[in-house]
Amino acid sequence: RVIIGSHDDLARRQLQADRLNWLVDPPEGQFECLVQIRYNSSPQAAHAEQDPDGKLHVTFVEPCFGVAPGQAVVLYDEDRVLGGGWIL
Repeated sequence: RVIIGSHDDLARRQLQADRLNWLVDPPEGQFECLVQIRYNSSPQAAHAEQDPDGKLHVTFVEPCFGVAPGQAVVLYDEDRVLGGGWIL
């Protein structure tokens, strides 16, 4: 199946991730952070929250390109790694 669209159609405002690995105690409720989805991409400002089932929900402040299932996502507080997981 081939879908034709514009470059802007590839932008995502949200992602979900599972198989989380926290390097700090997981923040409770919604929190602000920087999110990096590719090793060579710039971290993007976002809001994140872990639900009771252990899934991470991320909402980007600005649309983000390159979000793809199976890729890693890493969360930062400035230059400190909070944790990460795998994009669904």
